[in-house]
Amino acid sequence: MALSLSRAGDSPAALRLWHILMTLALAVVTYRIASLAAGEEESLLAALLLTTQQVLVWSLAPKQDIPLTLFLSLALYSYLLYRGSGRTRAALAVGLWAALAVLTKGQAALGAFVLIVGADLLIAWRLSAPGHWRWAQAAAGAGVFLLVAAPWFIYGILHQGRPFVETFFLQQSNAWRFFRGLGVPQPYWIGLLAYIPLVIAAVLPWPGLLPGAIQEGWRSLRGGAAPLQLCLVWALVVFLVLSLVPGTKSIRYLLPLYPPVAILSAHYLINVIDTPRGLRSLAAVLATLWLPALVAAAGLGFGRDSPEFRVYFPPVVVFTAVVIGFLLAVRWRRGRLAVAVLAAGTFVTFSVFAWTSTRDYARRWLWPLQTAATEIERRYQPGDRVFIVGPLTEGSIVNYYLKGPEMVSTDEATLRRAWSQRGVLALLAPEVYRKVAVDLHPTTLMETPTGLVLVTNR
Repeated sequence: MALSLSRAGDSPAALRLWHILMTLALAVVTYRIASLAAGEEESLLAALLLTTQQVLVWSLAPKQDIPLTLFLSLALYSYLLYRGSGRTRAALAVGLWAALAVLTKGQAALGAFVLIVGADLLIAWRLSAPGHWRWAQAAAGAGVFLLVAAPWFIYGILHQGRPFVETFFLQQSNAWRFFRGLGVPQPYWIGLLAYIPLVIAAVLPWPGLLPGAIQEGWRSLRGGAAPLQLCLVWALVVFLVLSLVPGTKSIRYLLPLYPPVAILSAHYLINVIDTPRGLRSLAAVLATLWLPALVAAAGLGFGRDSPEFRVYFPPVVVFTAVVIGFLLAVRWRRGRLAVAVLAAGTFVTFSVFAWTSTRDYARRWLWPLQTAATEIERRYQPGDRVFIVGPLTEGSIVNYYLKGPEMVSTDEATLRRAWSQRGVLALLAPEVYRKVAVDLHPTTLMETPTGLVLVTNR
């Protein structure tokens, strides 16, 4: 990874390459965890269900959550291997992967791992389940964890001091988001229930498998396989912790939930796929969710020239055809064909959406902002000030393409004070441009498709 970043830089292609590789690795790890308690077909099905849920959506968006989910899954997979074999090598692997999870997203990863493993060990003790545990091996795993995770934190504290501690341990850390939201404060009960609809949306197109997955997990507590017990504990801990803490709620935070849910769903699905009732519950839930959504989308009446129409209409058409094909396969009692149609159709739908949304983003945002950066570079003179004014977040994109000057986000009052003092280049929100055009009489250099206006006082 370091070599690719040094050669290709932090370009979108380089970052997405590693993100896609980690997504594929997560599917492999899900398969391996499922294979500890299931056969080949069920394990492959678990990996398939994982990659056709929200994991697919986030696979092209480089963020911390996919790597966190991968390393947490690897740590729990190694923990299962250790419980079954008692090998020191597995205990050392637990420490390694847990450390990488912490380096990915801070101490919240360690808290999640400890809660999951602690709850699983407690259940195993209550059920008198067989397993291995030696304090010497646990200490060795903890030693590997500290050896891998501690140096980065020690280096940061020694070289950056208090700012580092604030950013990674105190109120500016990722973990603090679980206790204080970043947006508009909401009543606690709204946050408490927020993840119920988010989970249903997150596992699309498979929400009809959720009741069966919960049922299979509950059965595992009464003498089921250890991997299924862990998956239930894993899913419940992630869901309950995210629901109970009063901080920021995001569907992205649910990513560590998907591997255990996919494994439990596959275990349920493989048991009903050949039965007379088969996939009727899955089909009923999908139809209940999709058909009203389709009617609502049609009622919005997007014009053919609107950005929404160009982005959403093609994938809506594709997925509607997929749902119809899936329902017909279920009606004909062709369970495996129905699963194949829905899974393949989900991949195709997402591919179409990725194409339409990327093309629209490039046309409306990326290319115009890149052009604005080029124009700023061409007109910039030493001593000029470069502003972005308004409730905008596009300054970071422009700065990415700027080689010399740096665009600073500011307000209208600061722009007016600077206007008569020195050279100014400013990217203005439409409403700001309408206000200042009256008395400042700026020279307009370009206007983007979204209404942003690049102006200067020269």
